[in-house]
Amino acid sequence: MSIKTDGLADSPLMFVFLDVSSLPRHRRLYEEVFGFRVIENQFHPPHEHHGLVKYDAGGTILAVNLFAERKFQRPDADGVTLVCRVADPDRLRPLSGYGQRTGDDFTDADGHHYRFTGAPADPGLDAEIGELRVAVPDLDAALPFYRDVLGLRPETVTGDSARFRTGTLDLTVYHAAQSPDGRPIRHNACLMVFYTGDVVAAERDLRERGLTFSQGAGFSDIGGTARFRDPSGHVFCLYQPSAESLTWGSADKVMELMTSRPSGSSSRNYRAPTRR
Repeated sequence: MSIKTDGLADSPLMFVFLDVSSLPRHRRLYEEVFGFRVIENQFHPPHEHHGLVKYDAGGTILAVNLFAERKFQRPDADGVTLVCRVADPDRLRPLSGYGQRTGDDFTDADGHHYRFTGAPADPGLDAEIGELRVAVPDLDAALPFYRDVLGLRPETVTGDSARFRTGTLDLTVYHAAQSPDGRPIRHNACLMVFYTGDVVAAERDLRERGLTFSQGAGFSDIGGTARFRDPSGHVFCLYQPSAESLTWGSADKVMELMTSRPSGSSSRNYRAPTRR
């Protein structure tokens, strides 16, 4: 499969990688409180930072990386919010032991932000991610980048935000000079990954559309990758899975996202393909 000439319009946001300071704490948070289902818990040296634990999050895969605690001692926090749907709201009662909750918003001990918006669209999941919200200081610069350079389709545009469709999740960029809890924004603890069947062709197509890559296409045991940043510094990656990666525990979910094309490409309509 090669990238379409309309950029990333139909490409699934296959992975959301989060760096954390404590793997046991975040495993309890994601599994016991949120209810995400583990689909891989394996070590793949030398790629230990490509998801030590991976979760089925509906229209994406949430992958957790372990990093040194000192990385999270600075007075900053993510400019990305994971909008989550949880089947049983009572599960969220222990959240105060993992960070700060204000209504439907929650920030964990490492400065990762979450918002809760009802039950999963997929009745087979206890929890899923339905949308990513990305804070940007200059919406006038972000809008043409996501629309014209990446080729994402705007679903709604207002004076302070724009919601774009991807192959699975909605991606909303909104004007904010700080992270949702008022702290300076950091850009090095969250990586958002678009699937492509041909990373070299995808990079070439996006360069022709005006995108500058911070790291061009390269290949390793995990597959092909190419990294870039939005005008605010948020980090994204193109990813072409390798044959080896499709033998790992998350392979079924990766294949599901590779072959899914939801009606209207909106996360509100996303349903996992039926497996035969």
